[in-house]
Amino acid sequence: MESEELLEMSRETGADQRLIGVSMAVAAALLAVVTLAGHRLHTEEVVLQTKAADQWAYYQAKSNRSHMYANDAALAEFTGAAAASKTAADWRRKGDEERQQADEVQREAQGLDAETEAAARKATFFDIGEICLEIGIVLSSIALLTRSALYWRLSFLPTLVGVVVAAYGLFR
Repeated sequence: MESEELLEMSRETGADQRLIGVSMAVAAALLAVVTLAGHRLHTEEVVLQTKAADQWAYYQAKSNRSHMYANDAALAEFTGAAAASKTAADWRRKGDEERQQADEVQREAQGLDAETEAAARKATFFDIGEICLEIGIVLSSIALLTRSALYWRLSFLPTLVGVVVAAYGLFR
């Protein structure tokens, strides 16, 4: 080969490498956005799990208190004294109030459980998108190392899938 042919070939290869490098940089930027969104959703999921656990503990306390008042009312009725029946009625009323409050707390806890599951499902889409974008970057790297345009063209498929999956998770 003549030197001018070699020079022309290196110019073409250099342009291809720059194009591959730019596409890798774009994919890396998209990967950063998807990763950040996924991490934020996982953090939200943990916060919601903590709130739900707190609500379930509060529900348990309310439920226990309700049972305690009901048992105290039954115990007061066993004594048979006139004052005991008023006390038993008061405790029964308190037990009913605690039961109603416990039922409301239970509904709130179930709602938080549903929110937690929704955040986890949404975060899964970002995790899948992240994996696809990483595969696209790896394929682009292989294209740079092998100087094969085939790998670069193939890198667009997982990159596109990653963006679509992450967008679906965002708007879901």
